[in-house]
Amino acid sequence: MAKILLVEDDHDLLDLLEISLKAQGHQVQRCDGGSEALGMLRVYKFDLLILDWMMPEITGTDVCRQYREMGGKTPVLMLTAKAASDDKVHGLDAGADDYLTKPFNNKELHARVRALLRRPAGVTETVLEYGAITLNPASCEVCKAGKQIHLRPKVYDLLEFFFRHPDQVFTADALLERVWMDDSTASADTVRTHIKLLRRSIQDVDDSADLIDTVRGKGYVLRGKKQPR
Repeated sequence: MAKILLVEDDHDLLDLLEISLKAQGHQVQRCDGGSEALGMLRVYKFDLLILDWMMPEITGTDVCRQYREMGGKTPVLMLTAKAASDDKVHGLDAGADDYLTKPFNNKELHARVRALLRRPAGVTETVLEYGAITLNPASCEVCKAGKQIHLRPKVYDLLEFFFRHPDQVFTADALLERVWMDDSTASADTVRTHIKLLRRSIQDVDDSADLIDTVRGKGYVLRGKKQPR
């Protein structure tokens, strides 16, 4: 059970989120504004802060930034209707640890909460690397040999997932569950299409081996080291 500070100015959504989190066994302290949230954070210790971006007077990003300037280390999950990558970077730069775009379902919210609660407090994510390719989770920037590569959002999510799980084979269904989550429009064809896009984006024409290997009858895998053919 975690102690969670939930900050949301939409009272209907605030009620629903509180019920959902309490059903998971968490202790929830709720407030509907940035000033109240900062006051709570100055006095009490929480395991997780769930923070709405768009609030009157003090925005969620301002709350997050001020909290970090106060020395606060608690993980922060931002909730927002803003879906553009620049907005996500802005939120992460303010000190957020993760970002959930509205509308979302409870299953995805609970998965993000579990992931943040597993993360040791005060740990800053390091840049992930594979050969000449680097992925910075904080800025969502991918580079190859120092040159930035621009990926579609879900292609980026797929690459980050593989970087975090090298040498593990995942079926298309497993990738749908772990990367696409509850997107009912996604299918095995969606996975195959995004694998192709990922390979095109991060590999040179003269690369001798695929970064993401297809294991016949099994699925897909990022090899920790390129295997001889």
